[in-house]
Amino acid sequence: MRFCPQCGQRLISYTIEGRERPHCVPEQGGCGFIDFGHYSLGVGGIVMKRDTAAILLIQRNQEPNRGYWTLPGGFVESNETTDAAVVREVKEETGLHCVVVGLAGFRNRPDPDVNTSYVVFLLRIRGGQLIQETTEEIIQAGFYTLAQVQTMEQLTPLSRELAVAALTDRLRILHAITVPGLHGLPPVTLFMGDGE
Repeated sequence: MRFCPQCGQRLISYTIEGRERPHCVPEQGGCGFIDFGHYSLGVGGIVMKRDTAAILLIQRNQEPNRGYWTLPGGFVESNETTDAAVVREVKEETGLHCVVVGLAGFRNRPDPDVNTSYVVFLLRIRGGQLIQETTEEIIQAGFYTLAQVQTMEQLTPLSRELAVAALTDRLRILHAITVPGLHGLPPVTLFMGDGE
C-alpha cells in the first residue's frame, strides 16, 4: 500500500511497535492511519444429523479449491459477528436455517499477503430445505457418514479432521455467554469452556 486509504496522502515507512509499517504521518499533513497488515476472517459450520450420524458437507463450485468438499461457510462481513456470519453462510449455501450451539475450533495462518483466521461453530438445524441443485457457489451438498467421510478423496484436510472429530464425539465445545459492552458499546458474545 503506497497511499492512505482514508485521506490519500503518501504513506511513509516508520518503525511502529517494533516493525516497519506504512504510516500516514500527521506531522506531514496525514491523518495518522497505520497499516497493520491485511487480515481475513472466515467461518465454517458443523451441522449434524444425529439420527443418521452424518455431517453436512458441500462441494465447492468456485476457486479456491473448486471441486473439493468442505464444511459450509464463508467470509465474515465487516458489520457482522462470526456467529451471525456462520448462520448466514450455511443458509446461503445449503438452504438450512441453523442456530449456533457453540464454538468448535479455530485456525490461524499467516500467509504471505494476508493473515487468515477461520472460526468453526457447531450448529443445530432449525428449519429449511437442503438445496438440491447446483448453484454459483456449490456443486452439491449432502449429509455424509463417518465411513463416507473417510473415503472422500477431495475432502480438505481441515474439514476431514473436524468431520471425523464430530462424527466420533471428540469435539469439545465452548458455549456462548453475553458480556456487557464498555463505554456505551453493545454487549459482546464470549465463548468459554464450562469447566469440565
